[in-house]
Amino acid sequence: MSIRSVPARRAFTLVELLVVIAIIGTLVGLLLPAVQAAREAANRSKCSNNLKQIGLAILNHESSKRTLPNSYRPNNGTARIAWVTRLLPFFEEGNLGNRWDFTQNWSSLTPNTAGGFQIPNAVLAMTRLPTFECPSAPSSNNFDADPDTGSTPSGYPTADIKAAVNAAGNGFSQVGLFCATTDYSPTIFVDSRLANGGTISDLRADVAHNQAQGAQKSGPADGFMPKDYNGTVKVRLADAIDGTSKTIAIAESAGRPYKWTRGKKADNASGAFPARRVNGGGWCRPASDFAFDGSSADGTLFGGGNATGAVNVTNGESVETAPYQGSVYGTEGTGEPYAFHSAGANHVFGDGSVRLLSSDVTIRIYAALVTRAGGESANVD
Repeated sequence: MSIRSVPARRAFTLVELLVVIAIIGTLVGLLLPAVQAAREAANRSKCSNNLKQIGLAILNHESSKRTLPNSYRPNNGTARIAWVTRLLPFFEEGNLGNRWDFTQNWSSLTPNTAGGFQIPNAVLAMTRLPTFECPSAPSSNNFDADPDTGSTPSGYPTADIKAAVNAAGNGFSQVGLFCATTDYSPTIFVDSRLANGGTISDLRADVAHNQAQGAQKSGPADGFMPKDYNGTVKVRLADAIDGTSKTIAIAESAGRPYKWTRGKKADNASGAFPARRVNGGGWCRPASDFAFDGSSADGTLFGGGNATGAVNVTNGESVETAPYQGSVYGTEGTGEPYAFHSAGANHVFGDGSVRLLSSDVTIRIYAALVTRAGGESANVD
């Protein structure tokens, strides 16, 4: 009886293993950018779809109410109502809208039980609205607060702590950041600092307001949905005489209230959130609307003489240099057009169309797209 010998299995040598590992590493390195690009393309498409829904809701509001849903920020201290709050019933958030007390400020912690309201607006403001969150933004769990020390809760928190709702659901057991954020906001006018002084320049606006921020305005530099400070500003589609397809309704201004500059959060050893933050971001805050100012390349200086970029430089000016109720912005938000898409930022126009405006768009062209009745000639197609 013969016994056949079985040949011994040959193992990989160390060199062969290293070669295989190197090949796998190279393949991963080649595939990763493609995977990331595909993920960003999907995110940008979802962001565009969000804005299409928002644009449709705005047009439906105008058709139903005969006015556009511009924000209301009265100077007499009564209820401040943001454009998103007015739109709630138009994008399947009617239940939230029915529970919202439009007679009280968005930060109120005192429910109007006599009027049938059991949960205060400040608690309802913690509700996240996915349609208003860009999936490309690094965090969809941002929260904002009220910087007005005369309101309740009083003043902006001094620490990056989220508020906690009490067991009864009608107040806070821990005070902190309590207003869920939006990555999309109206561009309400072109800032006076961008006026070109009669000399045409790509770094200036052909049409800008001649008034400072923080007061009622009416003029050719108004945006599609200018803010209402006195209860009389009722905006219609017909007011966009430049053409609804050539007037921005809503722009991305993502990442707020944290300050971002060219893809990096601006927190560092010299300043950190919440001391360093953009005023605005909360979906229920009229201050999340913003005027177009333009910024320097490093995102630290704003307005004419300083501004060189329009889109994707920074998401706004910090309250360190632009304090709430300060001389430049007053109570207005300090946001700027900004997205986490590499090529530009998505915008919905007055006709409901959504377009990506390039990071290279000039201040002059962008300002012309902000104004609804400036008479400028602008083409971004």
